[in-house]
Amino acid sequence: MKWGRRFPSDLMQVGLIRRVVRFHPFQFLLILPVLVVVVLASISMLLGVWHPGFNFGLVLTWVVWWGLLIALFVVVGRGWCLMCPFGAFVDWLQRLSLWRKRTWSLGFNFMYPRRLRNLWLGIGFFVVFIFLDAGYGISNSPALTGGLIVALILWGLWVALLYDRRTFCRYQCPLTVFIGMSSMFAPFEIRRKDAEICQQCQTKNCFKGDEHFYGCPMFEFPGGGMDTNRDCILCTECIKACPYENITMRLRGWGHDLWARKRGLLDESIAGVILAALVTVVSLFLVLFLPKLYLLVNPLLPAGTPPNDWPRLVSIGIIYLGGIAVALLLMYGFSHLSRIFGGDKSITTRFFFTHFGYAVIPLGIMKFLSDILDHIFRTWGAVVDVTRALVQDFPLNRLMLEEVTVKQLMSAEQTYFLQTIMVGIGFGASLYIAYKLAGRAFLDKVTAFKVFLPMGAFIFILTMTALWALSAAL
Repeated sequence: MKWGRRFPSDLMQVGLIRRVVRFHPFQFLLILPVLVVVVLASISMLLGVWHPGFNFGLVLTWVVWWGLLIALFVVVGRGWCLMCPFGAFVDWLQRLSLWRKRTWSLGFNFMYPRRLRNLWLGIGFFVVFIFLDAGYGISNSPALTGGLIVALILWGLWVALLYDRRTFCRYQCPLTVFIGMSSMFAPFEIRRKDAEICQQCQTKNCFKGDEHFYGCPMFEFPGGGMDTNRDCILCTECIKACPYENITMRLRGWGHDLWARKRGLLDESIAGVILAALVTVVSLFLVLFLPKLYLLVNPLLPAGTPPNDWPRLVSIGIIYLGGIAVALLLMYGFSHLSRIFGGDKSITTRFFFTHFGYAVIPLGIMKFLSDILDHIFRTWGAVVDVTRALVQDFPLNRLMLEEVTVKQLMSAEQTYFLQTIMVGIGFGASLYIAYKLAGRAFLDKVTAFKVFLPMGAFIFILTMTALWALSAAL
């Protein structure tokens, strides 16, 4: 990537950025205002007005925070993790310090079991997290959202007392798979500059830390050739700790990690397919089959009171599992076709599945963004109203306004057009990643193109499914 003299790709060459990043309380100063807002939002949800359209904390969480979270993927990767107060609680509890290095810490510091050092638990937790909204309508319930926040804090603190560093953030946070896999699409990275310097380094401060700074809280080793953003929370501890100033922040092309990483992992590939499936196949199945399936299940189960409407919960659960299964089976089938087109029988279908699963991530990200875009356009006027209500009854937010402003920035047709463009961008990016992956697997261009064709067809099917789901919701 070429940049002008005034804005180099190596951001640490910019004096202001270098001074800010090396400032020890840098991360704490980012976390502090976010923590204040989270506390206010939690008080609002737990003690304030129960109506979802009038509750400050609920509107802030599912309109502002959720949109910001996904937008950060596209720009800087795990940008939310840099300022996340839940992860900060883990650090503060273990270190007994807000940012200064202590010689001792709190907790047992057990090593996380080797068999669990993967994404399988994280995948399950994320699917459950998304199901909580579709099944229980958590985004429409201040009590459930507030309870979820409290549960996440307690869960993270418990894991922090047992295991070393940010084990919770890397392996158990319900959003770690979503954030981690999506961050591989971002045009921003923290990496080593000169491999030879790192190879000769004896202290490995970027991983272990030193007397002044902590090492990477996510168990990453930038000096060892870290090649993806998946687990980098941008805390910049490695930059501060490196005695040779050999760790830097830089810009690169979108989606670079998805095709340039050293090797593919099956759990990452399956996570990528599931992320895309949740907003394509599952979304369409919910629109097409939920009413009919509910009628079939309703006589078999006792009716409950929402959100514990058991026939509806079971129906949605079946659709979620079925939609994910269909997407994985399609991916496996097209991977087998790529194997046949490649002509090398010594290469297994599993290799193609693992290698190409990353390609659908851009499509999934853009479909997530298009969904939240529609939500923001329909509800953005409420943000000002609920903030005004909070100010009038600070901080309890018990005041219910007579009317919430509804301002539709665009018509449904205009919003759908914009969503279609975003999905189209995701489609193009996914095709590009798949083509680059094919070129990495096969040096012969003709063979690489043949292998690419089935994957391109699979991406096309997911894209048409996404557009169908959007049009069916009009």
